Amino acid sequence: MGKGANRLDAITHQNELLKEQNELLREQIELLKKSSSQPKDDGREIFIDNIDRDEMRSGFLVTSHRKKLWNVEIGLINEFARICKKHNIRWFTIGGTLLGAARHKGFIPWDDDVDVIMFRPDYEKFKSVIEKELANQSTFRMWYWFNYRLESDNEVSQSVDPSLPLISKQQQNMYPTWAPFYPLIRLVDSRTTFMMNDARKNVFYSVWLDILCLDPCPPFRDKKLQRIFAAACELLFATVFPERIKEAIENNKKFSMSPDALLKFLELPYKAKAQRLEAFLAKHFDKTQHVSEIAYQTIQRKGYTYESQDFEDVVYLPFEKIEVPAPVGWENVLKARYGDWRELVAKWPHSNEYSTDISYKEYFQSVAKRVPIIQDNRMVGFKINDSEGT
Repeated sequence: MGKGANRLDAITHQNELLKEQNELLREQIELLKKSSSQPKDDGREIFIDNIDRDEMRSGFLVTSHRKKLWNVEIGLINEFARICKKHNIRWFTIGGTLLGAARHKGFIPWDDDVDVIMFRPDYEKFKSVIEKELANQSTFRMWYWFNYRLESDNEVSQSVDPSLPLISKQQQNMYPTWAPFYPLIRLVDSRTTFMMNDARKNVFYSVWLDILCLDPCPPFRDKKLQRIFAAACELLFATVFPERIKEAIENNKKFSMSPDALLKFLELPYKAKAQRLEAFLAKHFDKTQHVSEIAYQTIQRKGYTYESQDFEDVVYLPFEKIEVPAPVGWENVLKARYGDWRELVAKWPHSNEYSTDISYKEYFQSVAKRVPIIQDNRMVGFKINDSEGT
């Protein structure tokens, strides 16, 4: 056999080896694809593209750190959706989450939380089933706006359920309309930590999903509904600003409720007041032309109102690798909330301090000696109270 034949055999053998190598590479790529879509060691499925890489979105740097936060939040959405589907509870994305779905087909690049909303009857139904749904697992738990005691409560109130966290008068004065005083509930992932950009210490924080509620709001065609709404507003103010309501009663200010009824309400502990308010709203819920979060009509004074007809049905919008429910009139809802919702307006995130790997319990054990420095009712830094030097 000549040299030409030997060379041809060598080339043929080399081609066969290359084919085998290419086949092995294809198999490896397929395995990598499958592994990237499978749960990681922590059990979390991946819902964010290129989760381990930073990228630019709309001129904003989205880090891998933020993508991991988003991934946890989509896990919360899926768990919430599972429970709602099981119990036939209708819900919608709202706020920045709805805006992100409509404008970015996912998260707003600078956003760091998830907002969902439902009508009062569905909200109350969700509260009635959620603890049983979460009873046999340790990953998810609920945060309730009313699970606190207030130092400003009277002595009898403070003796009720001493296991609840205590909110100091200073903290109440610094953050009078936000957690724990903003009426909402949250589904949280206990494996994580999410610290707000302030010194609200006793407020429990893991990565969360905000669950908000739609109630009737003005303008009303029915005077009875107007009186009910006015009473609900007074109950909310009495829950969040008890001293102001006491002072108003002493100054003979007129209320829709009787002064005696309000004074009796003010004697209740904080948790009981909050729960009575929600029971009142549930009892008097009715279909009306306009709906809103009651906090926006009262303590927040933002006055966002929506047309009820825009929430009569659900449509689904793409959101990262999943789809989320939106009100059928989602464009009207976004316009009512943001005006020109297509315009990019970057806002500060809730936090720059969070972890998807460290639980809030582990976090607080590590930073228990960190003392916030407050100037002009604003946290400006920390002192480290560490006598052992650890």
